[in-house]
Amino acid sequence: MNKEKQKRQWQEVEEYRSLLEAPNRFEEGFTMRTVIGVLFISLIMTPGEMYLGLFTGGGIGAAAQWVTVILFLEVAKRSFTSLRRQEIYLLVYVASALVAREEGAFLDLLWRQYFVRSAEAEQFGISRLLPWWWAPSPDSEAIAERTFIHRDWLWPIVLLVMGTIVGRIAWFTSGYLLFRLTSDKEQLPFPTAPMSALSAMALAEESGDEKETWKWPVFSIGAVIGAVFGVIYVGVPSVTQIWGAKVELLPIPFWDLTPYLGNVMKGTPLGITLHLGPIFSGLLMPFWAVIGSFGGVMVHTFISPFLHHLGYLPRWELGMDTIRTQIATGIDFWRAFSIGITLAVTFISFYQLFSVGRQKRAELREKETVKKTHFPDICKHSECNRPAEVRGYCLKHLGRGDFNVWVCIALFCVAAIYPIILAKTLFPTLVGTGLLLIFVLMAFVYAPILSFISARLDGLIGKEVSIPYIDEAIRFLTGFRGVEIWFVPFPARNFGGHAEQFRIVELTGMKFTSLLKAELFMLPIVLVISMMYWTFLWRLAPIPSESYPYAQLMWPLKAFDQALFFSSTMYSKMWREGEELDGELVQQGEAVWSPSNLQDRRWWYWRARSTRDIEVPDPVKRDYGEWSPIGYFYTDFSGERARAPDLPGNIRQLGKIREQMRRAESDAPPPRLVWPPDGMVVSTPNPNFRVAIQTASGDTADFYFEVDRLPTFDGEFLQRSSDRPLLFEVLWEDLRFTGDRKDDDGDGRIDEERVNGKDDDGDGRIDEDIHHPLDGKKWPIILFGAGFGLTAYFTLAFLGMPIFLIWGYVQSVNGIPHTLITQIIGALLARFYFWKRYGKQEWRRYAMVLTVGFGVGMSLIGMFCAALAMIVKAVSSLMY
Repeated sequence: MNKEKQKRQWQEVEEYRSLLEAPNRFEEGFTMRTVIGVLFISLIMTPGEMYLGLFTGGGIGAAAQWVTVILFLEVAKRSFTSLRRQEIYLLVYVASALVAREEGAFLDLLWRQYFVRSAEAEQFGISRLLPWWWAPSPDSEAIAERTFIHRDWLWPIVLLVMGTIVGRIAWFTSGYLLFRLTSDKEQLPFPTAPMSALSAMALAEESGDEKETWKWPVFSIGAVIGAVFGVIYVGVPSVTQIWGAKVELLPIPFWDLTPYLGNVMKGTPLGITLHLGPIFSGLLMPFWAVIGSFGGVMVHTFISPFLHHLGYLPRWELGMDTIRTQIATGIDFWRAFSIGITLAVTFISFYQLFSVGRQKRAELREKETVKKTHFPDICKHSECNRPAEVRGYCLKHLGRGDFNVWVCIALFCVAAIYPIILAKTLFPTLVGTGLLLIFVLMAFVYAPILSFISARLDGLIGKEVSIPYIDEAIRFLTGFRGVEIWFVPFPARNFGGHAEQFRIVELTGMKFTSLLKAELFMLPIVLVISMMYWTFLWRLAPIPSESYPYAQLMWPLKAFDQALFFSSTMYSKMWREGEELDGELVQQGEAVWSPSNLQDRRWWYWRARSTRDIEVPDPVKRDYGEWSPIGYFYTDFSGERARAPDLPGNIRQLGKIREQMRRAESDAPPPRLVWPPDGMVVSTPNPNFRVAIQTASGDTADFYFEVDRLPTFDGEFLQRSSDRPLLFEVLWEDLRFTGDRKDDDGDGRIDEERVNGKDDDGDGRIDEDIHHPLDGKKWPIILFGAGFGLTAYFTLAFLGMPIFLIWGYVQSVNGIPHTLITQIIGALLARFYFWKRYGKQEWRRYAMVLTVGFGVGMSLIGMFCAALAMIVKAVSSLMY
């Protein structure tokens, strides 16, 4: 690549990198003002954030930060004192951290109580298979009474608290160690850190140290715009809902156009958010990043109708809304495609680290050579003879508040080993020696190496490295069948992004010890306040419900995603003629089927039937013979029971009657049930059912099994040998829409129709003799996604396109346009109007403060509405 292309590609990165330099003097930021600020935010600001998160999906993060800062600035001004920029930054930091953590801590438990009762968990058959220490059962009194003060919540809360503490230890120690390696040792610049630091100090002029006077007027303009829009977007719906007739002047969270334009743009989620927030983010974000993201989303938007026409989106139906369209098209195509894109991004990250990173490090070495002429080899402090480590000083006299590296390493090891011990404690049988060894390698070899690589790339270009689906791959490779494997605590893998936070702290001139004091002070407050306020909101109304519309709309989508993964290990196995099982080959005319985990101490019933129709790929579409007689057995996994209890009532006789009524008309005899014999006590949750049928030499047959706790085979615990986890259909092979290798419409052609709502063969009928373009296989889509991502990256890089555009495009190809349509408006306004009027770098400073002001104005209205709604609901729920 020539120098001109290279300069154009990295120009925007360099512009953001040069916004701020590290100071030479560091001061304390944790003072009594910070302590009061923490209490103020926790008690006053947090409830509004929680309510708005459930109501609109937004929050008051900006308001919590800047209302606190403004209040303390005004108090300081009237006390004839000032706030230092370090105090301002720490107030902003604790405000954002408190809001995020207090919202997230017990919100996760609320999410669990919803998930165990959700239709999605019921649909995938996992609602009663979740661990008792993860969430109470669906019929628990704790959930019915909507309270955390119950014994069923004891262990979920204990594990949540322990996990939070260990997580903060891992965050702090890993971030500091990686910062020392990448920023101090290698002098990497972290190009996105200056923007974050400047945004956090947007009103630092009020401290008395700054001479600029433009920040407060710009902030006020943004606040007025935010307040006016907040009245329209949040205020009117919230107030009118109190009086019983909710009025939305603007749709929340977006205007869904998919049901109306689905006949034109088939299979495409269409809509637009009418929130001004994306416009303000467009004013602030790197221009080429927004352009790249918009271009990638447009590819997704316009290619979906073609995919539907070709039959790649068979699950989509006319009239679906955005959420259902995302689910349906994701299962059919876009989830597999996104896996490929993720693999491409991972490869690109390593490529940039080793190729582009080499060049950037060479440039940094040149700069370091120049700096050495200004900084001596010995500490510049007059009474110190130690070697200089950072900008001419040793760590002691740099005054940055650095920590002992060995203490940090020891604490990190404690945090790393905690999930390993917890996993062995909760799952003593499942977590064997092999899995423990894998955990140790992940925690102490893989995680440090990947974190260092990720931190270096973040330090070079502001992007992190991530290797996708490592956890999921290990869970699948264990071979365990059941949902329990998804709840085994895994060691954390990638801490690379934590180093940038310490670089931000350094740029603000605050001592690292101030950050540590703030973390220690916040931790107990986060847990107590989070539990108190979430309990209050939960008692006001079920979560989700009509009282919390955003959660009611979006939580089912999240539940579907989680149930999709949890159910992926609930699969069965079948061994057919000639395949090896336990060192022996399955004989001719036999088959062995092992279901997913059965329940303990229950009677079970099973049966099978055979087919010669093996050329049809989907077992459900084959023609079968009659059912075998029903077999029955009892499960006792302890191995203590030698004899099964008596069969309940006349259920066995009822099962025989039902079996005779459902026999198919066929000359083929039913299979013979070989194992287990009737009445046997089975000691494994995955028994190997064996059946046999008489076949001629060279003839082949396949089998279809069913097992259930009811002899009528229509219970909620029914398992079939044709059942496949939906995740398998999403990412590997979906046989549901493959053909049956037959001429179903009698036109002389076999499986000639695509599932696209059209008459492809011209016989006047639609989708009557179907097939899938890839015969249901999804792995080619993954490869296509990876190839598309790599081709797009290297093509744009060859053309010298800005690096932000390249990343934005590659990572957004499978996105939806709802927020990017308004975000592109903000980016275009910044590029073609504000840059010309104020200058590029100057406008970026203005935009940071303007965006913060908008967030404050918008969120203040939200806080008022949240307080009003909570007061009214609390009063109306009182019993007189």
